[in-house]
This record gives sequence, structure tokens and C-alpha cells, in this order.
Amino acid sequence: MHKVMVGDVEILPLLDTGILMNPRIFLAAHCDEFLAEWSAEVDDRGLLPMAVTCYLVRSAGKNILIDSGLGGRRRPGFPRGHLDDTLQQAGIAPDDIDIVLNTHMHIDHVGWNTVANEDGSSRVFFPNAKFIFQQAEWDYWMQPDRLESPSNLHLVECVLPLKDTGRVELVDTDYAVDEHLTFLATPGHTPGHVSIGVMSGGERAVVVGDASHHPVQLMHPDWSPSYDEDPELAGRTRDALFDRVIDENRTWIAGHWDHPGVGRIVRLEGKRVFQAL
Repeated sequence: MHKVMVGDVEILPLLDTGILMNPRIFLAAHCDEFLAEWSAEVDDRGLLPMAVTCYLVRSAGKNILIDSGLGGRRRPGFPRGHLDDTLQQAGIAPDDIDIVLNTHMHIDHVGWNTVANEDGSSRVFFPNAKFIFQQAEWDYWMQPDRLESPSNLHLVECVLPLKDTGRVELVDTDYAVDEHLTFLATPGHTPGHVSIGVMSGGERAVVVGDASHHPVQLMHPDWSPSYDEDPELAGRTRDALFDRVIDENRTWIAGHWDHPGVGRIVRLEGKRVFQAL
């Protein structure tokens, strides 16, 4: 497995699953332009392969999971996730996880928070973990009208069951998880979306969640996927985040970019360029 060290912090990318996206849905407003630049990436059906990668962070003596993928339930239109198998391959049991950080509450980032019992009810998959959410994200998605929407069934299955466990912590933007990890507000994709900043031993990184979905956004930060709740804000957030990562020499860690999604963003001849590590 690909291991990343940021000072004393270890980051292990864990592939939950691959997915296939239709560019005409994913980047509906810019599909033709995208295909003109990235046609080699789509398969013979015109579908774009993307990763769903979660990150195990070992920091300050804790095992911290950033995002929990699609989960083990089978849902129409989505593959089953395999984070359970990937954790096992890494020698990590579910009860070894101390903290779960969900960058936001979309289906492919909260799926393994719970698993289904035989009777269809949900149980927490990480029995010893504390779950930390940005307050604004929780408040937005936990509204009754959103919980009642069929498209948000994952919230009922994977987030709401945590509410009364006593292991949910709701925090403000810029919350410090420990001495190395901090929430960074990156709104737009969802109202309370956060990225996770990492700093240790003079080195820095950022796990970006869905602040960016694809390297094409390096030069086109305004190309928002159809899943961005506020496309204009998401574009501004992306643009600023790219520049911040370059200026602060942060390692870039992006769960939907090609697995493991780890590299550097640099400026070359006036363009932002990704260099995989």
C-alpha cells in the first residue's frame, strides 16, 4: 500500500471502490470541453473511471479515518464498497479506529459509518470511534425534509443512527482534531464541507474531500460537477485552495483523483500542474 509521511504523521490511502461517471452528467455544463481535453481517459462506453479513496491517518497515537466511502450496502446505481477488506489488508480492525472524520455527508463519504443488520437496521461499523462533523454540515442535512427525501436514504442509514450513540461531536470551522490535524473550511460542494489540513515536523498536506474531483479543475476551477450544491462558491473555493496548496508547499491528497490521489501541485509556465508521488 502507498504510505505517505507528513513529518511524524502517517497517511495510508485505502481504496473503497472504483466508480464510473458519465461526463455528461458529471460535468454537464462543460462536457464537450472536458472530452476535448481528456478523451483518452474515458472508456469505450464514454464513461470516466474515478476512485473512492478513504485515508487512514496515524496521528498523535490515534487511528483517524478520513471519509468512509460507499459502504457495504448494495444500492441501485452504486457499487459495493470494500473498505472493510482494505482495512483488513492493512492490518486494521474496525475497533482500532479512534476517530472518523467525514468531510461532508454525501453517500460516498459516509457509507461505512454503519453496516446493516439482518433485520435491516443499522449498527455502527467502528464501535470505538468518535465521529466528528462540522456543525453547519450536520444542520443542513439533518433537516426533516432532507432526511425524508428518497435520494438521501444514506443519511438515514449511515449518519442518523450515530445521533444518539453519544459519540458524535459537532464542531465549528477550523477545529483542531489534534496537534497535527485541523479542519479547513472548503464550502460550496456542500455548505459545511471541510478539508483536513495536516502539519507535522515542518511539513504540510491537505486531504481535500470533494473540494476537487478531477485534475481538469486545476486550470478550470469553475467547472463544477452537478453535485456541487453551490457551483459558484465551489469554484472560488477550489481556486483558492489550489493556490494555497502551492504557496504552502502542501502535499495534495484527493480521494476521487486517480488512486492513491497523492502528489504536489506546482506552477509550470503559468499553469497549475499535478505531479503524482
